[in-house]
Parts: sequence; structure tokens; C-alpha cells
Amino acid sequence: MQTTVQSLALEFSHALRSELSAEEMRVVIQRNRAQLSPNICHSHDFCDANMVLHAVFLQHGMDAADEGGMDRWGELWDHAWNMAKAEEFLELR
Repeated sequence: MQTTVQSLALEFSHALRSELSAEEMRVVIQRNRAQLSPNICHSHDFCDANMVLHAVFLQHGMDAADEGGMDRWGELWDHAWNMAKAEEFLELR
């Protein structure tokens, strides 16, 4: 499978949903809907969601924690996270 923003967002959504309970995900989505700042994601209220996305990136040989990793993968990271959040961590359309 080709690694795309959409595939990373989908994998992140699945991984986050497996990390959190259904009730926690409901609260994350509810809080994200009410959040005025686009840079805040309430998944962090329940887990270290950066580590969840990091694990997804590692599965594709992309280590954002390596020296220069965020320079290389940061934009893709942000796009994947924002897409997953916009789709409320569900199956992407």
C-alpha cells in the first residue's frame, strides 16, 4: 500500500480508537467540535497521541523523532493528524 496522507490518517484513526475507549473517543470528538483553536486536539486529554501517531509513522520507516525527522516528516505528520481529526477519527471518505 502506498503511504499517503489519507492512509496515515486512517491508520492513526484506527490506532487511536484502539488506544482509547469508546466513551473517551466520544469525549475527544465532542471536545474537538467545541474547540476554537485548530491546533488543539483533545485526544491528548486521554493519552499521548503523539506516540500513537509516531508508531504509525514508524511502521512506514519514517521516524519523526530522529534528528531532522520533523524537518523531513513534520508537514506530512500535521496533514495526517488534521485529516484524522477533521474526519473525527472515523473511516475517511
